[in-house]
Amino acid sequence: MFPGLEKLRIRYCPLLKSTPKQFEILRELSIKRVDSETPFLNLCSNLTSLVKLSVSFVEELTCFPDEMLRNNVSLQHLSVSNCREFRELPQSLYNLHSLKSLIIQCCTNFSSFPVPSGENHLTSLQNLQLWSCGGLASLPSGMLEKCRSLQNLRVNYCNNLVSFPLHVGEIPSLFYFSISQCPKLDSVPTGGLHHLTRLRALEIGPFSDMVDFEAFQLTFNGIQQLLSLRTLLVFGHLHWDSLPYQLIQLSALKHIHILRCKRLQHVDFSDAMPKLQYLTICGCPLLEALSDGLGNLVTLQPCYFATVKIRELRKTRASAIQRCHARPH
Repeated sequence: MFPGLEKLRIRYCPLLKSTPKQFEILRELSIKRVDSETPFLNLCSNLTSLVKLSVSFVEELTCFPDEMLRNNVSLQHLSVSNCREFRELPQSLYNLHSLKSLIIQCCTNFSSFPVPSGENHLTSLQNLQLWSCGGLASLPSGMLEKCRSLQNLRVNYCNNLVSFPLHVGEIPSLFYFSISQCPKLDSVPTGGLHHLTRLRALEIGPFSDMVDFEAFQLTFNGIQQLLSLRTLLVFGHLHWDSLPYQLIQLSALKHIHILRCKRLQHVDFSDAMPKLQYLTICGCPLLEALSDGLGNLVTLQPCYFATVKIRELRKTRASAIQRCHARPH
């Protein structure tokens, strides 16, 4: 049946229990809203040519059979989302030398990546996204080793993630780097963000209170050298009463979002960020003053302040004040 079929999509068939197996050259498979894992496993049992695989809302799916990935070495795009019982990826993940994109999101019980071994690594990976994986406590050391083509790395809303050993020297090609909303994470990226010379967007924090303040500060050392960085979203450390000078001196920055800096009292824009267009400050209850440098930001568009108590803006140029909107929480 359909021996020449290359693309197959199955949508909104919650009662589906079986499928044909004769899809010899199938390259793209997408399955969504099917309760049983049996149709998916049946489909994949004889496949060897998959390039793209997307699985979402398959209620009973707990894992991929090891041989499924091992038999599809040409796989380039793998996405699993909203599969609540999905728990792990098999060791054969690292046999996917052509894999460019790996996305796991809203899989609340996902808890385990295999540990890389031998010479098998994800050498072609360009996009890795982990979203809302509440069961994930750690990522294995060496997982991103030799991922020198990685351009987009996002690890967000993994509420129980504690350990993510990451040396940015392993991933020099990053354009977009987001490691945020992982409140139990007890380590920060090492190796110096300033080595990411192609980085255009950075989202970072908050981390566990166990993270040493000095280690958190060192994360930003040299970051002002990044002429490519356009967007910065930072959840500040509890000890910040002002922003580190490295952030203020980001000369190419166009968007900055400063969030939940509980002790932040002052932000000085007097000699910085000449290209800044968008400014957001939220969750900084002690912030009372902005420097008169805000008025010198001629490219600044409407700003947004929330949960701040700015009392002293007299020195800020009137035109800048008109472009900013203070909104109490």
